[in-house]
Amino acid sequence: MTGSGGPTSPHKRYRQGDDELRLLIPSKVAGSIIGKGGQNITKLRSQYKASIIVPDCPGPERVLTISSDLSTVLQVLNEVVPNLEENGSRHGSDEIDVRMLVHQSQAGCVIGKGGLKIKELREVSQF
Repeated sequence: MTGSGGPTSPHKRYRQGDDELRLLIPSKVAGSIIGKGGQNITKLRSQYKASIIVPDCPGPERVLTISSDLSTVLQVLNEVVPNLEENGSRHGSDEIDVRMLVHQSQAGCVIGKGGLKIKELREVSQF
């Protein structure tokens, strides 16, 4: 694939030992991450030395992938989320739906024994 957020764009490749966060975001707000001519995503990649990919997709959602050490992944996330919220409100939406994609081998860690961890996460995040 090509494009400002696609895998063929210049960015640090995923390395063994890097942490990876994958989020499903609405296609209509992906542009706020990529920016005009790829300006925003290029800045984020260079500022954080992270792999940030938002491949083009014809559907209603895209997968945002951030790969680096955990601290850097969280810093990028903290910078990206306000842009998503701001861009979502421009599209007439008070809320934006972002879903974290979790590999099935890791799902148990998120759910917790008897569903306790996921229940706690829902309470803390008010869902």
